[in-house]
Amino acid sequence: MPSPLRIATTKQLHHSAQQAGFEVFCLPTLPSYDFNRSLEQRFSDGPIIKKFLEDHQIELVVDFNTEALTLVPSTDNPSEMMLATAALRIPYVACYLDPITSTMANVPWSDHWHILESHDWIKWIWETAHSDELKRLGLPNILTMPMAAANDDFNTSPLPDPDPGPVIAFMGHPASGWFKSGQTVSSEAIVPGLTAAAVHADMPDLAFHNIYYDLYEFAQPPIRSDDRAIRAEKSAKYFNDKFFYNAYLAIKQRDRFAKFLHHKLGDAFELVGDHWGEIHRLKHTPRIWDMKALHERMRRVPICLNLMKGCLESGLNIRHFEITSHGGFMLTYETPELSANFEIGKECDVFHDEHELLEKIKYYMAHDKERREIAAAGQRRTLRQHLYSHRFQTLVDLLRKAGMLRGGSVIPDSQVTSMTNTPAQDLLSKTKTDQPVQKV
Repeated sequence: MPSPLRIATTKQLHHSAQQAGFEVFCLPTLPSYDFNRSLEQRFSDGPIIKKFLEDHQIELVVDFNTEALTLVPSTDNPSEMMLATAALRIPYVACYLDPITSTMANVPWSDHWHILESHDWIKWIWETAHSDELKRLGLPNILTMPMAAANDDFNTSPLPDPDPGPVIAFMGHPASGWFKSGQTVSSEAIVPGLTAAAVHADMPDLAFHNIYYDLYEFAQPPIRSDDRAIRAEKSAKYFNDKFFYNAYLAIKQRDRFAKFLHHKLGDAFELVGDHWGEIHRLKHTPRIWDMKALHERMRRVPICLNLMKGCLESGLNIRHFEITSHGGFMLTYETPELSANFEIGKECDVFHDEHELLEKIKYYMAHDKERREIAAAGQRRTLRQHLYSHRFQTLVDLLRKAGMLRGGSVIPDSQVTSMTNTPAQDLLSKTKTDQPVQKV
């Protein structure tokens, strides 16, 4: 019988990978696992990661938001860089929780984009819209797969009687800090995003990249024949032009409903998170840092509200899986890919506007038995299909079929590429002319 695949991953995913049946090693402690750290720090960390992977004969690395992405001198030319994993011909997968623009903030955009263009790693993206735009921008090795709940010791007993107090709670921060006073932007920067918001109001099935590149032709996407700097510049312009569309989605999918319920329900609605007071002047309780306490709160509140951030166009966020896995009743703003993961009305329920939100709250507070049945069904679905152990199994199957892991064909040498034409001194230098990209 063949030995289990040897996987190295972060603490967040370690237990889930074990539950999937693999031999799992937690990546070593580094001076900083900040996924925004600089290239200099990633280069300094590279030998540590490389030695760990060699010592433990690792066959696959699955990372979380590029925390463990590190660099070493190229095996072909020491004056050039390559990923530490690529130097050992080990597939590297980065599981993103947010858009690619939300990581590596201390890396100049031109360098960040150049690394993203590498064929040496796979970008695990959680929704179709973001995956499609990245492919449109020319990035290789995009894998579209939803997020999931981390494997845990789940409580599957019947829901407890609710505590006295709020009947509905939302657990999360405002979708962004874009709406603080004192921020100024040019009207030119607003036009593409507001145009896309107007189009989306009438044609909600169109993703931003379709509106931007096809319908209104605000710009041309990068192409492989473009100079490296031009490709980075085009991608930066795209994401900056999308910024106000993200702001629109932040209001549309999250902040508006928090403000609405605060005014309509008063203390019957609870906001659990930070920054609501400073951004929207809303009463709130602080973020719950203890995950067990947070998950228990999801179970005990009669209705656990799920609202999406402005970075999400079509897919699901982590709360879809956290709430249901721990047995909470989830009432969520509808998103296009929800029905592919849950049966609406039987495993969770949705609302589309303020009127329907109030009606659903009223209905489920009057139909306790149905609310509990839906919560139990949602938990069964997530524990059956939507844990990270399930995602690990799917990921490994896909990589084996692609010939990138033991059990498939051998990786051809042509697929083991370094960041060619990338001198170390260039990659590790910061250019003042580099165009920054707004984080969403």
